[in-house]
Amino acid sequence: MRRCLTHALVAVAMTAPMSALAQENNNCPPGAWFCEEVEPPRDPAAEPPPAASDEAPPAEALPPPPPAPPPPPGRRAHRPAPPPVVVYQTSPPGQPPQVIVVTPGSAPPPRVVVRRVAPPAPPPPPKRRWRRQWGVNFRMEGLMMGREHGGAEEAGMGGVGISLRYRPVPAFALDLGADFLAGTDYNGYQRSETPISLSGMLFVNPRSRTQFYFTGGLNISHADVERPWSEVAAGDDFVPNTEYDYFGAHGGIGLEFRLSRRIALNIDALGFVRSRTDDGVVPEFRDPDTGRTTDTSGGGLFRGGLSVYW
Repeated sequence: MRRCLTHALVAVAMTAPMSALAQENNNCPPGAWFCEEVEPPRDPAAEPPPAASDEAPPAEALPPPPPAPPPPPGRRAHRPAPPPVVVYQTSPPGQPPQVIVVTPGSAPPPRVVVRRVAPPAPPPPPKRRWRRQWGVNFRMEGLMMGREHGGAEEAGMGGVGISLRYRPVPAFALDLGADFLAGTDYNGYQRSETPISLSGMLFVNPRSRTQFYFTGGLNISHADVERPWSEVAAGDDFVPNTEYDYFGAHGGIGLEFRLSRRIALNIDALGFVRSRTDDGVVPEFRDPDTGRTTDTSGGGLFRGGLSVYW
């Protein structure tokens, strides 16, 4: 019993200096059986905080986000409005505008102020002043005579004419004309006649292209009549060649179509009445049924022509 206790004390005595030596000198030889790998105690205050990891935890480790609450019944879910589009017009008027879209978060473009200057109103058209006009009228015409009271069936005359026209105001003109007519007269004789007329023309609508007018005036005329020799031999009072002079008045209506400022077409219809002014003592007209005689005659004249103004 004493021997066992002695051996135990010797072992404890030898182990104590070895442990103290090992604590003083941390450099234990490798493979030493008496060196134990013991971690020194940790001081929580002295330890540095753990470094944050650059890697995000896996998706499995994160808790799922809570589901969005459903919208209340009867109302639609509110959606954010799209970003506004701002349009700047940087081009001058008359050219297609340049559209710049500004999204949220980006710097807006420099503000461009475009001022539209309205063009000045055009001046009113100048008032057209009437200029007096001169013109020449060239025409063709036909004469119609009645066949009552013994008139010839083939009676009729036609011809041409020319006149000088002066129009001092838009609604009025003076016309001085001369005409040459030939054909068969009321009595069936060959006749040539040259009337000269002075007429006034009153235009109802002088500003229109188609102008309606009234005309009227005075006329004088000289006629040459050729009578067949058979009637002279029968003892009639007429001589083969007879001349007549007339003075009368005329009036009618017409239309003038303005093709341009200087060219116009016209048509009109005139009626005339006249009487002889020569010294003849034999009446010109005689009614074979009643025996009445007269030196007064009349008829209708239809004219159409072309007028040139300057």
